[in-house]
Amino acid sequence: MTNSNQQIARAAGTVMFAILLGQIAGLIRGVLVAQTFGASPELDSFFAANRVSETLFLLIAGGALGSAFIPTFTSLLAKDEKDSAWKLATSIANAVTLTLTLLAILIAIFAPQVIRFALAPGLSTDPQLFSITITLLRIQLISAVLFGLGGFIGGILNTHQIFLIPALTPALYQLGIIFGVLFLAPSMGIYGLAWGVVLGAVLYVVIQIPLLLKVFTKNASRITLQSLFDFRDSNFKQVILLMGPRLLGVAVVQLNFWVNTWLASQMQSGSVTGLYYGFSLMLMAQAVIAQSVAIAAMPTFSAQHALGKQDEMRSSLASSLRGIILLALPASVGLILLREPIISLLYQRGEFDSNSVQLVSWALLW
Repeated sequence: MTNSNQQIARAAGTVMFAILLGQIAGLIRGVLVAQTFGASPELDSFFAANRVSETLFLLIAGGALGSAFIPTFTSLLAKDEKDSAWKLATSIANAVTLTLTLLAILIAIFAPQVIRFALAPGLSTDPQLFSITITLLRIQLISAVLFGLGGFIGGILNTHQIFLIPALTPALYQLGIIFGVLFLAPSMGIYGLAWGVVLGAVLYVVIQIPLLLKVFTKNASRITLQSLFDFRDSNFKQVILLMGPRLLGVAVVQLNFWVNTWLASQMQSGSVTGLYYGFSLMLMAQAVIAQSVAIAAMPTFSAQHALGKQDEMRSSLASSLRGIILLALPASVGLILLREPIISLLYQRGEFDSNSVQLVSWALLW
């Protein structure tokens, strides 16, 4: 195994451990939410509203931006062009924050129309449930802006081979929701859960700021006020151009989620919740295995490409893919065969009854 492959393996192990903690926290969160609310119409509203903020984050600052920004930023660092790299980082950070804020405000204003015509028309037939969904959507839009900034900071830290703290951020996000379920929901109901999401998003950002400041102070020397919003910079334009294909891919995936939510909202009560829990269990294994390797490998791949080490990059890619396949296949088979007992063991308590188990089991199968 080459030094680069060893570096990826070590980083992947660190990230896998942190993501596993996040998945455990997410599992506890899911159990508590299911126990408290069951597959209820209010929880359908919560998950439908959450879809909007998640889509905003993924389109603007999630996979699309990360796959475009990290290679360009890493390439500049590998060439020892630190000032250009940090000029790019500050411009992108401000563009992301500004774009997400404006979109969040726009969606908040037109929340009734978004829900009725694009997201979940089935939730608009009941005036009370419709009002709840609108409020939940507006509250959770705050988290989209925070997640955008936090995800971008995590990408910067990863390029400097700092993986543990960014990988722990999902666990802190889950802790925020757990706090909302345990301490806010008893008095605020489903709105307490939404404010728990906002609290989790705040923690997601705050834990990374000290490390960002440390890295920034050490590496950036000439950042001017003009460079904070230099959208004419060639590197900035390159990142936007590279975002295109990945943005299209993310948009197609999110469109699929929106269509599923749109259809589920018009089915029996609890269908949106069943769909959400089914996806969550499926993505749990994916996050622990594939996401940990991808996060750890991206900075190494980018540096190898920037330095012209194509053979070394191909070797690292092949090694990473073999590891993912070796772990993912048995996990997928086990999840399909044992889905119903797993769901019953995890969630069937409190308000989450056998009918809820069947809803989630059917969604998970497909």
